[in-house]
Amino acid sequence: MKISKKLVNTISSIFFILFISSCSASEPQVNSPQEVFGPDTDYFLGLQLLNDEKENQARQKFQSCMKNGTYFCAKKSAEYLTTMGSLQEKIKACQNLIDMFPDEESYLIAAKQFYDAKEYNKVIEITNNLDLSESDNELLKIRMEAMEKTGSKHYKSEVFKWFISRKISDYHYTFYRDTYSAELPESEKEYSLHQFLITYRIDLYKKDYSLCLEKAQTLFELFDKAHTEPYPLLISDIGKAYLYGSNNYLKNGNLFTELAQEYSNFDSAFYFWFYAGRFYSKLDDHYSQTINCFETAIQNAKNDSQKDDALWYLLQVKINQSYTDTIKNISTYASQWSDPEYFDDLFDTMIPSLMVNGNWKYFGTLLDQIDGYASNETTAKIAYIYGRLLQEGYIKKGKDTDIEIERAFTRALNCGINPYYKILAAYRLGYSDDEMARILCVYADNKDIPVNKSAENLLLGYKYFGYPEKIYPEWQKLYKLGVSTEVSMELAQFLHDCGEWDHDYYPLSIRISARSANITTKFLEKEELKLIYPRFYSDLVTKYASEYEVDENLIYALIRSESFFDEDVESTAGAVGLTQLMQLTGNDIAAKLKVKDFSLLDAETNIRFGTYYISELITRCDGSVLQALFSYNAGITRVRRWLSSSMVEFGKKKNMPGDLFLETLPYSETREYGRKLVSASLYYEWLYFDETKSEEKRSFKDIVESFIY
Repeated sequence: MKISKKLVNTISSIFFILFISSCSASEPQVNSPQEVFGPDTDYFLGLQLLNDEKENQARQKFQSCMKNGTYFCAKKSAEYLTTMGSLQEKIKACQNLIDMFPDEESYLIAAKQFYDAKEYNKVIEITNNLDLSESDNELLKIRMEAMEKTGSKHYKSEVFKWFISRKISDYHYTFYRDTYSAELPESEKEYSLHQFLITYRIDLYKKDYSLCLEKAQTLFELFDKAHTEPYPLLISDIGKAYLYGSNNYLKNGNLFTELAQEYSNFDSAFYFWFYAGRFYSKLDDHYSQTINCFETAIQNAKNDSQKDDALWYLLQVKINQSYTDTIKNISTYASQWSDPEYFDDLFDTMIPSLMVNGNWKYFGTLLDQIDGYASNETTAKIAYIYGRLLQEGYIKKGKDTDIEIERAFTRALNCGINPYYKILAAYRLGYSDDEMARILCVYADNKDIPVNKSAENLLLGYKYFGYPEKIYPEWQKLYKLGVSTEVSMELAQFLHDCGEWDHDYYPLSIRISARSANITTKFLEKEELKLIYPRFYSDLVTKYASEYEVDENLIYALIRSESFFDEDVESTAGAVGLTQLMQLTGNDIAAKLKVKDFSLLDAETNIRFGTYYISELITRCDGSVLQALFSYNAGITRVRRWLSSSMVEFGKKKNMPGDLFLETLPYSETREYGRKLVSASLYYEWLYFDETKSEEKRSFKDIVESFIY
């Protein structure tokens, strides 16, 4: 159900009255919006007048706020003024905008207006100082189009620099398609050098690898004759053409090695060495050459991103050759990388291999090697698994075993923001319910940033004056600039309440609350955590959880993890609705429930079918909720095969611990799916126990063990 503007304004008025009444008795009484928002009030009044089609009065309010308001409300007022009045008034307002608020967002708004008004020289004038290799691509596209319209003498050289100095974007492509291609000669043989190079990059962007492979020889001749330099990103494109357009890896590796040596004094040397390593890595008997290429690429890296790229592939090759030997010396490489999270997937792939191949003893070495270098999430994961393997007796440490177990679980507990390992580590350390509750309330480990009152004023004004549709997009832009957790949670609560009339606000409320919780050290209250783990569609969840005998907290966790309570969402694989069911699965369920006509986009149908399906999977998995969740994600046949294989390796005939089984799964997506569902289910049970129909409260120990065993 969509919320009407009138209804939103009514709700907002109620919130505003409540806000006023909540002021401390010791503070001066607040009697009007002006006393809360000061000069910024004029911006919100201007929006209301604009909605009522009173443009002249709205302009007056915007002008007043632009002159007297705080930064962000004044800037928004200036932006609205660029859309109002005569053409000359709009142009003047655009100039005021960039004079008062000279950032790329303002320049983009002004450039669009100037371009639409055919003020092409004005577009060029205001964008003269842009960096063609760094500035906003949409803004640069408008500049290029304006330069083409005016016949600027710098047009061709700037277009070339824009195309050659950065990754090709959709804006490059649309400019090429709609403007630049019209200038090209009919025959490619007649292309100028710059036209040829630009077209090559576009062909690669379109993934026409065969064509780019054919053209590469011409490029090499141009380099050889010094007609053009081997621009770094052009060499990267050529590397991709050879990598995906040819399987003659030895020949390609030798070619790029020769070119790397020939152009060793150019910035592009990195890419020649990097792709030479990529080609040799495809061959079984060129390990030394592969390593040498990547190590030389690292030496030639011009920035941290290039260095991390080459390090990642170097480590992948070493892990594939012998991950046990690599583990012993991985700190040598870890100490060189810049972005620890970039390497998380390497460890995520390594861990199941160590688990299923019985190389459990290496987890201790791995933890010692990467602690202080890897991301907190990876460190927590490895520490927890190491502690569990010690606990289960798969790793022997003699009389120091208990000390080592406690050290591992304590390390896992104090790392990162992933609640899964923190919860399980606390459980393994024997934390009481009260201690566990504190763990759940400290959601992150980041430092709070200083509050920006101007940003908060804008966002809170949208709430109090009834503009919920403006909150999330503006919050996305501003929250890192200094929006407090308290204000973010207040906004999330408002969208949560608006969701009762327009369900589109449900996922936005969760996104704001969850993201703000992830960037604060604040001890979160239960009511704030309930915004992160809400119980939307409660009547339907309660109804069908009861009918199909499933814990309703599990269903809430399932819906939250699958769709963020977005009833219209559809995955790239075709899964639909709140519980993300495939149409074929829906058809099977409908047949079993004897439902003839149905739509998976209908919230009630989707919740009913999803609840029935997970209930059926729990039964088929002999009551194991965790295995049922894995099956929901990856299919029950796969899960049974994985479980059988893992039990053989771990010497288990039955009762494979769920937390260890999870770490053996070959699909990263399914592993993370299980972690999210376990964590969310525990949060739901803890947060809503007093509201859930249950005979007795379960301890955290009981809840955790219901998943693991």
